[in-house]
Amino acid sequence: MLDLTNFKNIVSDLVYYLDDINGNRLYRKLKNDDIKEVEQDQEKMGAFLALEFLVIPFLSTKEITSLLKYNLSAGLMIDDIDITERIAKGLIDLNLGDRDNCKKELKNALVSSQEKLTDTVVAQNKKLSTVADWIRDYVSQIGSKSKTVLNEAQYFYQKSYFINLSEAEQKILKKLFVLYKFLDASSFTSEAFEDDLLIEDKQGKLITTSKGKVVVLYDSKKAEKQIIAKTPQKEVGKNLSEREKQIIELREMASQYSAGSLEHKAVIEEIEKLQKKTS
Repeated sequence: MLDLTNFKNIVSDLVYYLDDINGNRLYRKLKNDDIKEVEQDQEKMGAFLALEFLVIPFLSTKEITSLLKYNLSAGLMIDDIDITERIAKGLIDLNLGDRDNCKKELKNALVSSQEKLTDTVVAQNKKLSTVADWIRDYVSQIGSKSKTVLNEAQYFYQKSYFINLSEAEQKILKKLFVLYKFLDASSFTSEAFEDDLLIEDKQGKLITTSKGKVVVLYDSKKAEKQIIAKTPQKEVGKNLSEREKQIIELREMASQYSAGSLEHKAVIEEIEKLQKKTS
């Protein structure tokens, strides 16, 4: 039996640091031994739901489906949890065909969920309050995917019934719509491909992908030019030791952070250590 006296704070720390590995260990112990005690305490049950959303990458499709269908509001209200990111992380372990099948099941859980997300809103002779209600309305208003950006802007900033919702309700619904769009998109498309690739091309560029777009993380030639450009002329004209080159690179790095920031202080400390070694 686990000591659940400080359970809420333990889960809060796990969620804050996205520590899903230790979170999963705790979750499995609770499921096996202490779940009845948790279910009898509303506060502990709230923490347990937060723990479930944290460990989504370790859950089965059936477990995630149940979580989305019956307790989605709890996950949407946790600031430190991005449900879409949690699901995407879990999908990486599946092949592409299985990912789409999983997404379909999870999307069906959303569109059939009768969990209430907002107070009842009347819009165009329709009553909106549940997960299913809002998704149907969102899809009917947004229309084709090619017009999503413009139509979303009109939906969020021109539809009076959406504007009149509380800020908290609007935030929850926007997170819901992001999740729905992710589940509605095939993993075979570049926009919804879950993996971030990391490759080095023939020119030495370090390249990754993010949301279907190519991003250059590091270009050795550009980095070399930046170092030379920012190096005092007297230093360029002499043969620099490896340690001196490191100092120059660290000075360049320090200039990218605001003075007083932790990052700036850390880099300056490294420079000072190297300078002591050269003196």
